[in-house]
Amino acid sequence: MRKFTVIQLSAFDGIKNPAYVGYQGKVYDVSTIFKDGVHAGMKAGKDLSEDFAKGPHKEDIFSNFPVVGELTSEKSLFEKVFAGISLQTDLLLRLALGIVFFAHGAQKLLGWFGGYGWSGTMGYLTQTVHIAPPIAGVVILLEFFTGIALILGFLTRPAALGIAIVMLGAAVTVHLPNGFFLDKGGVEHVFVLFLVALFLLINGAGAVSIDRLIRTRYQRR
Repeated sequence: MRKFTVIQLSAFDGIKNPAYVGYQGKVYDVSTIFKDGVHAGMKAGKDLSEDFAKGPHKEDIFSNFPVVGELTSEKSLFEKVFAGISLQTDLLLRLALGIVFFAHGAQKLLGWFGGYGWSGTMGYLTQTVHIAPPIAGVVILLEFFTGIALILGFLTRPAALGIAIVMLGAAVTVHLPNGFFLDKGGVEHVFVLFLVALFLLINGAGAVSIDRLIRTRYQRR
């Protein structure tokens, strides 16, 4: 019987190849129900053993699907050298962005970490940057509360969208005239933050998040 590594299994994502999933060491062909590689919020090409262990389903759910191989933890030399390995990088990126925005938002809203607080920040944004007071207030609140949301993994996509919009606005109104590099006050820093926010907007919170718990509970209904 054919043996699949996790990397090899990921190629069978149901888009250009058949849809395969791993479960308890076996690989099943689930092409009949994974349309475009997705079914009930789960993606083909992955080992679903951990996901199903948290839910009400048991191994007999796969009884109607053909076994096409075995899932092995062995890696070829090629995979060890060249393959990327996902270690919940979505969590790392989410925490990084969330901590940055919580810290800056706390400076602006509460005066923590040496910040100027609400009144000082409002004065800077309205008088120096010339942002309308309602928009300036929204920016301050967005930075603080989206930071908390990302750390918790709650409403991650709306939070990431808010951050992306704020960073785009900061780039256009403040940093773009100064060029690219950070030491000149350019867009370098906000550009990176914008791309991380865009990543989270597209991919969501990931496995370790409140969003995931809510989605899993909804799917069990």
